[in-house]
Amino acid sequence: MPPPDRTAGLPGAAQKSLDASRRREAAFASRLGVPRGASAEEQTLHDRRVDIERTIASLFDHRDAARLAASYALDLDLDREASFIDDLLRDLPAPWLAPYLNLIAGHRKLCDGQTTSGRRQLTAARDGGHPLIRVAAELLLDSPTHQSTNSPTSSTAVRWCSPSP
Repeated sequence: MPPPDRTAGLPGAAQKSLDASRRREAAFASRLGVPRGASAEEQTLHDRRVDIERTIASLFDHRDAARLAASYALDLDLDREASFIDDLLRDLPAPWLAPYLNLIAGHRKLCDGQTTSGRRQLTAARDGGHPLIRVAAELLLDSPTHQSTNSPTSSTAVRWCSPSP
């Protein structure tokens, strides 16, 4: 989560959601087992999956959030993240997760130069009802890097297009 001094200007609903997310993050305990004897690459992959799990478990105040976060983080195909999410969205067992999934898939698509499809999913994320996801989607939709064809050589594109949690 961003530090409080960087989030003071958020709209009231987003600030309230962020405060609750910070409390859930403070109580977070991963359900993913620690890899024993893992190589540095395997440990990095595990850490990335735990970051994804933490993000979902912290964002959503839902009784199944921790379980679904662990399952999603473990199953996610990190090499084809956007298409994996698109497949999942077709038959999503937890509709409350859709805004997050649309945010991540839309972001990935923008970073891959799929501007129209990415903006469509970011719009769905923005309109999905979660205050923090709305703010993140609006930032990406309003980003000059993503207004037209994405430029992977731009320093802004590199910052916006780093791996997602």
